[in-house]
Amino acid sequence: MKNNLPIKLTLYFVSLFLILTSSVSASDPLPLTLKETIERVLKNNISISVQGYNSKINEQSIFEQEADFDPTVDFEFSVGEETRQRASTLADAKTRNQDYDWNFSVTQKFVTGGDYELSADNNRNLSNSTFSSLNPIYSSDLALTVTQPLLKDFGIDLNKREIYIAKNDQEISDHQFTEKVIDTLTEAENIYWDLVFSIEDLKVKETSLQRARDLEKQVKAQVDVGTLAELEILQAKSEVASRDEQLLNAKNLIDDNEDKLKNVLNLSFDSEEGLKNIIPADSPVFKPGSESSLEDSLKTALTQRPDLLAKKKELDNRNIEAKYNENQMFPTLDLVGSLGLNGLSGESATTDGSYDSALSEVFSTKFRLWEFGINLSYPLGNRAAKSRLAAKRLEVAQLLLDIKEFEKNIVVEVREAHRQIETDIKRVQATRVARKFAEEKLHAEEKKFKVGLSTSFNVLEFQEDLAEEQSNEIKAVTDYNKSLNRLNQVMARTLETHDIKLQANEDS
Repeated sequence: MKNNLPIKLTLYFVSLFLILTSSVSASDPLPLTLKETIERVLKNNISISVQGYNSKINEQSIFEQEADFDPTVDFEFSVGEETRQRASTLADAKTRNQDYDWNFSVTQKFVTGGDYELSADNNRNLSNSTFSSLNPIYSSDLALTVTQPLLKDFGIDLNKREIYIAKNDQEISDHQFTEKVIDTLTEAENIYWDLVFSIEDLKVKETSLQRARDLEKQVKAQVDVGTLAELEILQAKSEVASRDEQLLNAKNLIDDNEDKLKNVLNLSFDSEEGLKNIIPADSPVFKPGSESSLEDSLKTALTQRPDLLAKKKELDNRNIEAKYNENQMFPTLDLVGSLGLNGLSGESATTDGSYDSALSEVFSTKFRLWEFGINLSYPLGNRAAKSRLAAKRLEVAQLLLDIKEFEKNIVVEVREAHRQIETDIKRVQATRVARKFAEEKLHAEEKKFKVGLSTSFNVLEFQEDLAEEQSNEIKAVTDYNKSLNRLNQVMARTLETHDIKLQANEDS
């Protein structure tokens, strides 16, 4: 036991050191600039990552639609035998046929709407029939068949419509991804400024509480010497308690905003960084006039808003579908052509034919066939096609109205955001003046109190007014920054403001 004691003590102190080191590390603050916050959100935010998969999924849909024009190769091989009784006395009472078939074909669809099939059919037949002059028989046929629509289903754009739609869907996903990134970054920046405000507001309330405590000491000293009534000290103590409560609420607000920021940063609350207090390293700026004009803001929003661009791509899809349904009103008129070569060979008493001989006959082009024609089909009335076309045209008209309404809403959003910035500029200027006057009034009232011309109630009231005006000034400045953030959001300039470029749904 004595020998193990030093080891146990060593382990104990090592463990204690690690615990203390861990606690110190966890208590260290986590300073973050706004730029670092934005970078972390782009890297770690889950909702952005989830949205980013949609474009990749739609990209696979493009490949799927392009595969419609890929050639298809088929190969078939079969062996079969048939034994059958015969009623004729001129032939064997039982016939037996054995067939070997190996067929090869290539088919492909043209972007013009037509298609071709190149086929090679081969057969080896072995029979016990005495009437067969060749036994076994080798036959080979090579044929090319081409079908091309001339009216219905004719046209490159018409037949590539699903590819165009899939590409538009991918662009729609890209716009939705961009919109999600903008919204998430806007939310993160707003939370960042909310945290800045709550921290600065806490400082104001700490200073206000200290003023109340200092006044309480002064009042107590005067009460003790009999120059002030006992009621004065009760008033001072009550105000200290009230401001202490305000301080607790301010600390709680900091914790709430900190948790919101950690959540949007995807920081686990029990992780090393999640246990730290976030300290914003940037302060809100006030530079009136730096925002763009209303005219430029409207122009930018109506040309760059990803949600509007997504709707316009959706309109492109509707127009593609409407154009396709217009084509479906035409009758089916197909041009069909076939060219073929064939060869035959076999063994007999005088010849020794083989499959190679049959192939030689095919490529000698002595035995051939050709056929050309047209196929015409048209349903009387064609009501189904007419109904589908009418529905698609109504969908186009409906979406056009929706886009116009959406553009009007964008204009309203930009005007409101611009107007709010102007309001916040005036608020900052007004609160600065009010804070300055509150400082002067408090200073004057404190002088009057010292010479007995005022009461502690008046001094405490002026202290409260100053704290309120200081908080109002900080709130106005942070609201101004949040309003700039909102204007960038409705203009779709958030990424440009933070110098972010999205490529293949990945931020850089």
